[in-house]
Amino acid sequence: MKIINAKLSIIALILLVLITAGCTDTSEEGTSEEGTPEYINIGLVAPLSGGASDVGNDMKQAAVLAVEEINADGGVYVEEYGVKIPLKLVEGDTQTSPTEGVTAVERLITNENVVVLVGGFSSGVTLANQVPAAGKVPYIITGASSSQVTRRTEIDTSYFFHYCSTTDDYSQPILQFFVDELKPMVAADRDLKLALIYRDDAYGKGVIESSVAYIEDNSMPIELVAQEKYPTDETDFHTYLTKIAEAKPDAVYTVGFVKDTSSVYIQGQRDVGLNTLYMAVECNEDPAFYKLLGEWGDGQLLESKFAPYAAEYTELMGPYKEAYLAKWDEMPGMMGADTYDGIYLAASAIERAGSLDRTQVRDAIKQTNESEMLILLEGGNITFDEYNEISPIIFIEQMFWDEETEELKPVIVLPDSLKEQDFVLPDNYEIGG
Repeated sequence: MKIINAKLSIIALILLVLITAGCTDTSEEGTSEEGTPEYINIGLVAPLSGGASDVGNDMKQAAVLAVEEINADGGVYVEEYGVKIPLKLVEGDTQTSPTEGVTAVERLITNENVVVLVGGFSSGVTLANQVPAAGKVPYIITGASSSQVTRRTEIDTSYFFHYCSTTDDYSQPILQFFVDELKPMVAADRDLKLALIYRDDAYGKGVIESSVAYIEDNSMPIELVAQEKYPTDETDFHTYLTKIAEAKPDAVYTVGFVKDTSSVYIQGQRDVGLNTLYMAVECNEDPAFYKLLGEWGDGQLLESKFAPYAAEYTELMGPYKEAYLAKWDEMPGMMGADTYDGIYLAASAIERAGSLDRTQVRDAIKQTNESEMLILLEGGNITFDEYNEISPIIFIEQMFWDEETEELKPVIVLPDSLKEQDFVLPDNYEIGG
């Protein structure tokens, strides 16, 4: 069985499983055949506590769902043993900390003997916690956008696979959107004035470096009028935003996580009077982001590659949302979608390898050429390039406040092939802030 291509039938099974008590408890499953492992341990690397725990929770819930779906079909067939073996998800909480992330990954490798690692959120945290796995354990990285996770040269990166957008992947369409869509509306006869505000970590710096390089290399009609960085634990953004307001930008590109990004949007408009267009990065595609923003998100932007509130643009979207809602009673987020795909990718690689040998599984991941799942990809198939990176299709979403339901929801405004409506300026927008 090709696990990825059989996903729809498995999702149908899990919806039945959710109704039947006990069917997903892998602690009572497995095989008694001598020498056959009772489980295949898959390590989930995620911030289950700390500053990014909202995103980490989505990653965990999506991973649990994927494992339950696969186990509902008996698990993963491993030719070496001639049977299907259920998966066991073993959690490694990075606590949103580089140091704790290293400890978590070391435990998963040494104590839990995981076959594959899936997850990794925050470039700074992941760049640290991937070191113990270098040259040893396949690591499908689903939530760290720095290209250095697969391109660094001081360690063996051949076991690392970047199943998420890189800073280049999303900075380019974001900047192109500003030029193609916003500039004609507010700066037709001059360069667009853009301000950047970003976390002072590998993720934030990576986005800024990619953005500045793309602007310069392509001679884009964009003037960077402000660049403000802030500590990763910052909660008060008034000083940074006041400086940005003085520069009179036409838009603000915000590079942060859910809590800090939503605070920038709110404090900028409510307190500083910086009534401009704000753009956020895809890691904020999470129900918590919409709840925190509320009415302050009306008319503002979010880059993503997974749009759970949009029309169903892939056949897997509907069944996935239905299963996620049935299991967790809330909408899924983007980092969870990446991780869900990552679990299926790991299972498929194990089946294709026919072994639990980590090197053979690594080779199978590298050779993947399977149909795309929740994350849309250029060409429609999951493949990895020379840097072990994928080529995702990027969306730009615009959020709108619904007075009747009192909810903030996004619609896709780019690319044209998925567009639900045209981009419009926010009602409170002021040229030059």
